[in-house]
Formats: sequence, C-alpha cells, structure tokens
Amino acid sequence: MVFIGQELKRERELRGISLEEMSESTKISLKFLQALEEDRLEVMPSKFFVKALLRTYARFLGLEEQSILDKYQITSIFQGETSQGTERPIWGQEETSNKRKRWVTLSVLAACLIILVAWFYFFALKKGTPPQEEPKPSPVIIEETPSSLPTSQPEALAEPAPEEKGLIIEISFIEETWLQVYADSELKLEALKQPGENVVIQAEKELLLNLGNAGGITYSLNSKKGKPFGRSGAVRKNIIINLENYKNFLAEEKESPNNP
Repeated sequence: MVFIGQELKRERELRGISLEEMSESTKISLKFLQALEEDRLEVMPSKFFVKALLRTYARFLGLEEQSILDKYQITSIFQGETSQGTERPIWGQEETSNKRKRWVTLSVLAACLIILVAWFYFFALKKGTPPQEEPKPSPVIIEETPSSLPTSQPEALAEPAPEEKGLIIEISFIEETWLQVYADSELKLEALKQPGENVVIQAEKELLLNLGNAGGITYSLNSKKGKPFGRSGAVRKNIIINLENYKNFLAEEKESPNNP
C-alpha cells in the first residue's frame, strides 16, 4: 500500500521545512497538514479538499503534482477494495450501486456512439471533398535595361546576431545545499551537495531550479557569470530560466577603465 503522507513528510524534512512554516506560507490549517502526513485522510472534509491540499503541498515543495495525485488515487482504490471485502452492503445501498453502474454503462455507450458518428461524418466529408487544382505558375516577365545605364550594387546586409541554442548551467557549491533541477520538464538532479562539488546541466529551452540554500552556490549560464539567487540559508523555489529571460540572471559586466 502507498503511504502518501509518510512520503510527503520525508520530502518536507529533506528540505528542512517545518510544518509551521508550510502552514503559514500556504494558509492551510496545521491540523490538516498533520493529518495528511499521518495518512489520516478520513478526517478531511471531502476528497476534493484532499486533492486540493495535495496539489498545494506538492507545489510548495516543488514536487510533481500529478505524480502525487496518482499515488493518492492508488491509495483510495486500495482502501475502497478493503472496505468492500470487510463490510456487508446495507439494504438499499446495493440497489443504488446497481443504478449507478447502469448509468455509467449507458454514458459510456452514448459516448462511443457519438465518437462513431463523428468518425463516420469526418471520413465521409473528407471523401466527398473535390480535389483542389494546383495553382499554375504565372509567367515571369524579365525587363531588360540598357547597357549604358549604371547598375547599382545592393548594399551589404548586416549579419544577424547569432541566436542562443540551448542553455548550459555550471553550478559550484560553496556551502552544503539541497538542489533539484529540471531540464525541459525532465528531472536531472535531486541531491544534497557538499562544498567543492560541481555539476553541469544542459537544456534545450528551459531550466527549473529549487534550492534549499540560495546562497550556497555560484553558477554561470552559457559561460557567463550569474547573479546570486539569494542569501545563505534562504529557500528558493520554481526558479525558471529560459532562452527569453536567461540574460536577466547574468551578472553585470564591469567595464575596465581605458589606459591613457
């Protein structure tokens, strides 16, 4: 059985975040956060509230929301099968369950019928569409200029500046730091690093960083020095760096004075 609360608690403690800090930041009652981590989901007002709570919890820690919700769904299914195996249905509930099953079956059949009609209509319409004639090329008219007239040379066009292709971040650790890095939505690194360690991560379009100690690293983007993410000990989440905004993270280069 998947104990979703214990896993979330482990992720929170790994990041060094207290329940009080999370409650203050997310505005969620401390009572519900404790119940979630202890897998006491039966005290929650509703399943909708549990899903909303899981989304907020995962977003605050920088976790993948859909993965957490999938694990909760597995837990719900397991608990539902256990309760059905140990309790006898009360008279009247079985009839309601049968009605619900019939309604679901009819809904599925209706959906399949709609898809079938749409598919038939689409292919029938596509088959009946007459083929379009290809446009004929218009004749090219070439005007001759007298040889005595001087021909003007086209001005040389300025070469466009080369576009940046991809992002490369080089990170050096100066303090103990927990770091999580996604490159193009794919998890590339999640670890607790020690001073003196270095990592290099490459992405085509976007990088996403979550830091447990913002002042514990120095970094460069595409071989250019980056600005600090924050002070030592500060937690930074959802730092998004892409091809459009990466220059905003670069440190300003100081111009050296000209020698006389």
